[in-house]
Amino acid sequence: MSSEETKGEKKADIKSLVNIIPPASSLRGSGKEAPKEKRVKVRRRAEVKEGTVLVSLKLAKSMGVNQDVEISVKGKRMRFKAIPQESLPEIEVWANPQDMIKLGLEDNSTVTLRSV
Repeated sequence: MSSEETKGEKKADIKSLVNIIPPASSLRGSGKEAPKEKRVKVRRRAEVKEGTVLVSLKLAKSMGVNQDVEISVKGKRMRFKAIPQESLPEIEVWANPQDMIKLGLEDNSTVTLRSV
């Protein structure tokens, strides 16, 4: 019975079937997207105005930061205005001491920085 069916039907070529399936890279998305968040050290600096943070220019470009960033730690989130500067290390963010007290942070604490 099976030999009769194979004679009557023509089998599809495997290579033509595989060509229909798109590669995984095309399904994933186009190009590299900026990371949405990054773990950084927050440093206490009195010269920073309240409600703002100083961010490395390189870090701001890599994350796609426009104006606002969100600092998240221990379930608390606060939104700040980001000011990019070249002189800062890439893994550091400088913040006002009063803002750090509101978040319950000490100097050189690790936080999550998100682009908003």
